[in-house]
Amino acid sequence: MATTPKTEIRPLERHGLVPGVAHLALDIVDRTQSTTFALLQDARGELRALVDGGIELAEKSATSVFRFARKVTARVDEGVAETLTGTERLVGGAVKSARETARAATETANTAVAGLAGPAAA
Repeated sequence: MATTPKTEIRPLERHGLVPGVAHLALDIVDRTQSTTFALLQDARGELRALVDGGIELAEKSATSVFRFARKVTARVDEGVAETLTGTERLVGGAVKSARETARAATETANTAVAGLAGPAAA
């Protein structure tokens, strides 16, 4: 806190009561003015600290939100990649099984036809 310069209160001078009261009033006004400006400077400093704190909070919050968004994106991407890999394996396995089943069915049909028609038809 800024220190206010102390104004010396002048005692009643030889000039009488009215000039003494006027000087006292001027001293009080001077002291009040100094105190008021010191308080305004203190208030300005506190407001600056408050605004700086708010800006810092907003900056850190925004940084946190972006960091969280990056993590969410990475995790979603990993999940989608695993799902696609699993689906690819499943479809590939199903096609392979279908081919093997078709091949086995063809062999079974050929064997059945050969068994019914006899060796001459084969």
